[in-house]
Amino acid sequence: MTVTQAVCRLIGKRDRYTVEHSKNVARLMSAFAKYAELSTEDITLAYIAGAVHDVGKISVPDYILNKPGRLTEEEFAQIKNHPIVGANILAKVPGLEKVAEIVRYHHEWYNGSGYGAGLSGEEIPFISRMLAVCDSFDAMTTIRCYRQQPLSNHKALTEIINCAGTQFDPVISRCFVDFIECRQDYHNRFTFNP
Repeated sequence: MTVTQAVCRLIGKRDRYTVEHSKNVARLMSAFAKYAELSTEDITLAYIAGAVHDVGKISVPDYILNKPGRLTEEEFAQIKNHPIVGANILAKVPGLEKVAEIVRYHHEWYNGSGYGAGLSGEEIPFISRMLAVCDSFDAMTTIRCYRQQPLSNHKALTEIINCAGTQFDPVISRCFVDFIECRQDYHNRFTFNP
């Protein structure tokens, strides 16, 4: 078993939704990285980062992870720590230092108002900016404990475009929309084969 598989099992023991979400994001990241013609190394890095990006949620109590309603400020503060907790876990594994950096910054916003270190624009690592889009797209298009009706791909892509320049990198956002729209199975829930 690889370290990545072990981390994914750890996530899966805590929360079934998170493990499915992580698998979806890993496949999405890999396919998007190929579409963007990144190097083989960066495609692998994108896949691994997608698979383990929420490992820090092991520090969040179940009642918060599975809460159907709005989070309190205190509960949201605990959720906001998961990228740092995850990065600290991954940084201790030899060979995952780059993955740890990507995970640490995947909730930064392009305009600097996200959470983590308050980075903005190009200060945020490129693959972290990709992860922000892929993570959000999967979250919007799947059932969540706080929302039983997922958004259609079209509505989720519209939201990504609406948030380009604030939450998301505008160039990555446009590229991601093109990537999803060019897929034959765009109008259906897609599956990716990395």
